[in-house]
Amino acid sequence: MKRAFPLAALLAATALAGCAHKPVAPKPVAATPAPAHPNPGEIVSRAPLATTLPGVAERIIYRTTDALHPDRVTTVSGVLLTPEGPPPEGGWPVVSWAHGTTGLSYVCAPSVTGIDHGPYAPYLTNWLRHGFAVVATDYPGMGGPGPDLYLNARAEGMSVLDAARAVTAVDSRLSQNVIIAGHSQGAHAAIAAAALAPTYAPDVHVRATIAVGTPYFNAATTRALLAPATGAAATHFAPKLVYMLLMGASLGEADPGFDPDKVFTPRAMAFYKQATQLCIGNFYGAVQKSGLTPGNALQANGAVALKPVLDWSAFPDLHLTAPLFLATGGDDTQVAPAMQHMLVHDVCAAGTSVVARDYRGQSHMGSLYAAMGETTAFAQNVLRGQAPATTCPAK
Repeated sequence: MKRAFPLAALLAATALAGCAHKPVAPKPVAATPAPAHPNPGEIVSRAPLATTLPGVAERIIYRTTDALHPDRVTTVSGVLLTPEGPPPEGGWPVVSWAHGTTGLSYVCAPSVTGIDHGPYAPYLTNWLRHGFAVVATDYPGMGGPGPDLYLNARAEGMSVLDAARAVTAVDSRLSQNVIIAGHSQGAHAAIAAAALAPTYAPDVHVRATIAVGTPYFNAATTRALLAPATGAAATHFAPKLVYMLLMGASLGEADPGFDPDKVFTPRAMAFYKQATQLCIGNFYGAVQKSGLTPGNALQANGAVALKPVLDWSAFPDLHLTAPLFLATGGDDTQVAPAMQHMLVHDVCAAGTSVVARDYRGQSHMGSLYAAMGETTAFAQNVLRGQAPATTCPAK
């Protein structure tokens, strides 16, 4: 008998570094006129950015493919961090970093709120001190124009690849060797990027991928997430409400035909509207204090209308051509360890070379730091040409 996945753990997919609420600013447009034939991976602008991290920071705007209109490009913002001092021979290797959920609003973008404070600052510091440059995307729709396609694997993955493509094309201090890394929603983005790399960005030299606390959406987890809550689960606050509201708001931005009234009750609609305005910390707190429960916030069978979001969350492929490090916290209440273990099983079955580690007693965020020593060594060894020993069972 297969183990059931806790709905709260499955849908609480990254209540991490929430930012303080600020007045909502309009989303910016491209910083320079687009050329006649703009291409994904082109830099639009670079500007110095103050930082307390041990290095130099620049805010960048670059182009990526529009996931809703693949024949078009859109602009995305992010941050480039380079270590202090001169680069080594061959340049600094690049970590293309994908962050956890911060919100849907422009004011929640890490390049706007600042990435040198909050829970990820020590993690980024570690990469800089080990001689890696870091390019950190904001994701399409956050620091740039267009809808934020929450958990859209193609949008996330293409932006992670194009961030690396953009900075390595214009900065001779950077190596062409790229490590993709992400946590929580960012781990989802990292695996999506690794899956897309061979066909979407074969010019990006992805050497390895690191994913910590990864949400995984397949047929089984999608059915569990969309199933109506019953009994006590219907009458108590559940983290899944926060993420269903984010999913709904994202789908509403992407699809003018989406009717949120078919999913959410009138009582919940005020929070649906706030989902595009508040950053995750304030939004989560507001929903939690509101008295909303699955029973009084969701229309009967209304969650089925959110299936397009879960469909776009599916990974393009599970066979990755570069080695993958997967880290799971044993006490992760944000992304169920069982969900993460299912991912380990499936990527191994697809033929990916996987190093999987469980960190007993570690939380969702704690697992990122518990794994940091191993993941840094993993990246360094791969760059030295040492193939990691897979933990996948022999076939």
